[in-house]
Amino acid sequence: MSKLAAEILRKGPIPPTISFVNKPKTLYELLNVQRFNAYKFKVTTEHWYQKGFEDCYYEVHKVKYKQYKNEPTHGKAWGVLYWNGKPVYNTPKEIRGGLKFSWRPYESPHKNNIHYDAEKAMNMERRRTKLIREFVKENKQE
Repeated sequence: MSKLAAEILRKGPIPPTISFVNKPKTLYELLNVQRFNAYKFKVTTEHWYQKGFEDCYYEVHKVKYKQYKNEPTHGKAWGVLYWNGKPVYNTPKEIRGGLKFSWRPYESPHKNNIHYDAEKAMNMERRRTKLIREFVKENKQE
């Protein structure tokens, strides 16, 4: 980390951009970042990813945002569900649980011949969470 970044983090609370990156995102927060590239954007829920469902994702076809506290964090989304790499239906259906679950961009586990290991991913996530908590704890004490 650069000296400037370390100094900024030491001076005050965690900047809003870092806290936004680290927090779990709803479907609409994730798609809002991809606003112009949201068509055919592939997303999966965090719990599918952690359970090791490799080729299970939604391909988003349409998003309608609603303003909540002047931010487009609510709305409706339509897409095609792919389960084990095959579409469950051909026409886009409404994606349920957009606010209920944590969402992430879908990355193929077979990309670059990398295969998914659920236990290894879970250990990495635990370690990452632990490091973030330690970092926040150290900065609160200073």
